[in-house]
Amino acid sequence: MKKLLFSLGLVLAMTTSFAQTNTEELTTEPSALAEKYNKSAKENLAKGDVTKASQDLAKLAKYENGKVWQVKNKDSKKDEFYYSQADVDKAVAGGNYAKPKQVDLQPKYGFLLQSEVSNLANKELEGANKAMEAKKFQEAGAKFLNVYSLVEALGTKEEIYKYQAAICFYNANDFDKSLTILKELAAKDFTGVSANQTKNYNRDLYVLALNGLYTAKKYDPIVEEATAKYPNDADINSIATGIYQVSGNGDKMRQRIEEAIKINPNDGQNYYNLGVLYLDDASKAEEAKKMFKKAIELNPKHLEAYNNLVLAILRPDKDIVEVMNNNLGSSKKEKEIYNANEAKRKAIFSEAIPYLEKMYEIEPTNRVVIRNLIQANKTLGDDKKETFYREAEKKSVK
Repeated sequence: MKKLLFSLGLVLAMTTSFAQTNTEELTTEPSALAEKYNKSAKENLAKGDVTKASQDLAKLAKYENGKVWQVKNKDSKKDEFYYSQADVDKAVAGGNYAKPKQVDLQPKYGFLLQSEVSNLANKELEGANKAMEAKKFQEAGAKFLNVYSLVEALGTKEEIYKYQAAICFYNANDFDKSLTILKELAAKDFTGVSANQTKNYNRDLYVLALNGLYTAKKYDPIVEEATAKYPNDADINSIATGIYQVSGNGDKMRQRIEEAIKINPNDGQNYYNLGVLYLDDASKAEEAKKMFKKAIELNPKHLEAYNNLVLAILRPDKDIVEVMNNNLGSSKKEKEIYNANEAKRKAIFSEAIPYLEKMYEIEPTNRVVIRNLIQANKTLGDDKKETFYREAEKKSVK
């Protein structure tokens, strides 16, 4: 599993659509809501609660800028207010409404606070950058969210501040908070591209979200969202596979590895990983061996692939030995059973030895490999090779 690092330069440049979310917003005149949030913003500014004040100011900007669609609900006999064409169209299509009326919102309070908000935004941005430099990531994340809301109150949406907050919360190991923000940004198809910077951060957003899930050993549907959007991205597919593994989603992990093999059929690690999954299922022993052999074909020095291939080959040995031990008597039937299973045992050790010998070539001082070769040759009655590896074991101790 690759560990990916993230970086984003300090955001230094300073420069409103929402989905309908609550009943108060739906049934209250925008001017009344603007008055409410103006009052709340002033109170929170006076108390020094920048987070709440910034949220209030962002809402104030919403109710004083842009357009609102006012429409009468014929069932409730009340006017309703929608802040996007899409929201009002959806409501009218699904209910009993009169013809909507588009109204231009008029600023009343916001411009009076503009200078104060601008100063506060710059102050919060400076504090966010300083906190980040000091590795106080939780504090930095909160401040970047404040900057986002304050800049929004000034009439501009700069999602890059939210993204920076998500990075900070990730670095603070607050993966849940980071993921919440990243999912909000992903839903808006965030890129971060603006007049101030040209880099597209959409892929980085998904990589960050997936790394957080992997570290937290959790699963979230954003995994499929990421792999669907970047189906040929080896890093994203690799992290997705790891998430399925650590979060206990074995079936999804197998599917992901199979897809990764289609993307890059020359990556031996994917065949190895699939073999490991098959190894857990006794009915897929042959498939497991096939995958390990393919991994070895692509990487002849893949020691773990040899090791697991030997493990898959010798897996029946325990049951074979048990049957042999249960048939040590002198009756004809017992002898037949014993001899048949002895032959089976020799067959699997004969199959395993070439791979054990290859492991010995790769790591001639590996005592576990040497001891396995001693046992294998002893089982097959090859005294010469058994002696050779016993001598090798003595040398490995020195």
